[in-house]
Amino acid sequence: MRRWAPALAIWCVMLTAVGAAAQSTELRERYLDRPRGPYRGKVIDAETRAPLVGAVVVAHWYRDRIGPFHSVMEHYAVREVLTDTDGVFVIDAKQIEQGAPKRTYHPEFLIFMPGYGSYPRFQKAPTGFIGGVFEGAGVVVELPRLQSPEERRKHLLRLNPMTPDPLTEVPELMKRIDEERVSIGLTPALPKGKP
Repeated sequence: MRRWAPALAIWCVMLTAVGAAAQSTELRERYLDRPRGPYRGKVIDAETRAPLVGAVVVAHWYRDRIGPFHSVMEHYAVREVLTDTDGVFVIDAKQIEQGAPKRTYHPEFLIFMPGYGSYPRFQKAPTGFIGGVFEGAGVVVELPRLQSPEERRKHLLRLNPMTPDPLTEVPELMKRIDEERVSIGLTPALPKGKP
């Protein structure tokens, strides 16, 4: 019985190494390998196909901080822009991505407009960074209008500003969230005196 023990131990080590290598390759593909932006797109009403002017588009970068025996995903950077009169946005991320530390992930995106379902939760476009949908010519994102105050209230409860300091880092998003809160009869989230 003891003759198979070394073979079993070697087999287990090999399986563990193969699994770790596969996971490592998968993670590396999620990390920035070079600056990828600018990120572009167009935001429209899903029903009328009209451009949504003043929608907030937020790009958020996370990174893995590696420590002894563990790693922690943490906030690295965030940028927000508003869509123009054609519903178009461009996020210039060159400075952020050129200076990004190793193990910085591709950005995640949030698009919000009061009265509408947000991207990626209510989107009609691919989520996250699948295929770099916001690279190159960009993508058209269709946001559906939310019908009832209850639907809008539930949506707000699930909305994540994607940053530890939203009042400073994404002020336009916070203003739009407050507009939505007030329009459905909730109190504003922003402290008095904040823009």
